[in-house]
Amino acid sequence: MSVEGVPRLRVLGIPVDPIDATRAARLVARHLADGTPIQVVTINAEMAMNTRADPALAAVIGQAGLVLPDGSGVVWAARRRGARVRKLPGVEFIHEICAACARAGRPLYLLGAAPGVAQAAAEVLAARHKGLEIGGVRDGYFKPEEEDAVLEAIREARPGALLVALGVPRQEFWIARHQAALEVPVAMGVGGSFDVLSGRLRRAPGWMRALHLEWLYRLIQEPWRWKRMLTALPTFAILALASEKQERYTGYGMVAAASGQQPGEQGGLPL
Repeated sequence: MSVEGVPRLRVLGIPVDPIDATRAARLVARHLADGTPIQVVTINAEMAMNTRADPALAAVIGQAGLVLPDGSGVVWAARRRGARVRKLPGVEFIHEICAACARAGRPLYLLGAAPGVAQAAAEVLAARHKGLEIGGVRDGYFKPEEEDAVLEAIREARPGALLVALGVPRQEFWIARHQAALEVPVAMGVGGSFDVLSGRLRRAPGWMRALHLEWLYRLIQEPWRWKRMLTALPTFAILALASEKQERYTGYGMVAAASGQQPGEQGGLPL
């Protein structure tokens, strides 16, 4: 399979689309125009590790129309496999989706996070993107018996794009289960992005992102993650190295150096 003419690569068996924001945004715009559904997944090392214990999650990611590298570990592994790829975080790609919706005249719907957070995030997005219509907002604290009402509210809003912040993997399963019936062209799981957009959480400063230390900044803000992250990240690096030869990428941008180092490869483990 290829996306925008660029073949997919595999990292621990999980597909990753090594395309830039421009190509990814063009794909989103096309789906907004023709109305066909596409699920966007943003993959990082921790999520990739989760798929090893959850085949159903692996299947959902495998069926997604666009899988973006949202994590330094995944980018590092992709480069070692021969792909020219840059990190494309979901919190940044949200703005590409908003811009595409504004140009197409299609509303955006925000679902998830704590009460008040999605509304605050929606206000930030509407202020930043001229012409963007917010079709609706709903927090993620709804009971199973309330889900039908949530679905009906989204259907009535007829959004062009749906951002779902229910946490991994619930948001990926939720989109896969409901997107077709909702007739929403573009849907993406966004994790904690509403918290960042609303100002409830701060994103790592630029210098930390440049040094691939965004994971550490997040850990400082959310220390309850330490055990999960510090187990998953080193294990991911070991498994990624072990599977490197089997997942060698020979698609777009493949230029193997004589030394064996891949284009754009960076030394060390970006954990």
